[in-house]
Amino acid sequence: MKQKKPKVKETPLSKLYIVAGNCGAGIIVAGLIALFLKLRTNSLIKDGKEKLAERFNILFWIFIGLGIAAFIGLVVFLTLALIKQKTSAKTVNQPKNAGENKKREVFVVAGAIIKDGYVFAAQRGNKGETKFKWEFPGGKIEPGETPQEALARELQEELKIKVKVHERITNIVDEYPTQILHIDTYRCELLEGNPTLTEHINMAWSNKEELDQLEFSPADDPTLAKIKKLYL
Repeated sequence: MKQKKPKVKETPLSKLYIVAGNCGAGIIVAGLIALFLKLRTNSLIKDGKEKLAERFNILFWIFIGLGIAAFIGLVVFLTLALIKQKTSAKTVNQPKNAGENKKREVFVVAGAIIKDGYVFAAQRGNKGETKFKWEFPGGKIEPGETPQEALARELQEELKIKVKVHERITNIVDEYPTQILHIDTYRCELLEGNPTLTEHINMAWSNKEELDQLEFSPADDPTLAKIKKLYL
């Protein structure tokens, strides 16, 4: 049983080159026929057969016209093919949805407020990619701020407290479907006020054992481990 040869799928670009090739073949055929007709016309004139020579001469000019038409078609379809090829090359080299797929990078700071063997944590509300998770409060670094300045400002805005920002505990990179978070967590000392919730739904002062009962984001595990080891 003979195997059927797989059909080659023709693309719009290949079709343009095929048509251009047919035009090129048409030029050659029309040229050869026109040459034959011209030679035959000249031969008939020499033999005194002017009426028949006139008919051949008409055919000669018809094929000259066909050759010119085929040449114009060749130029047009080759030009279209080259334009299509350049356009296709640009499309291949350009990553699809490059702007859409690029994740937004966000730099944030968080504060672990530690007092007498307890650390403060707050629970997020029903929004964002870490909804209802517990966290060490903080926020984004605004242009022109140092991480320490940003953290002090965020804790003042979110919890209505004044803190002193000490050493950095961890630097974590946490990736989500729409963004990449760079989180710097600092040890903080409470100077004034008692934490008042303005954005979170719950808060807790926890010792080492109680901290394990709170559900943090997995990205916070290294920070939790270091806090329990060094401060609680």
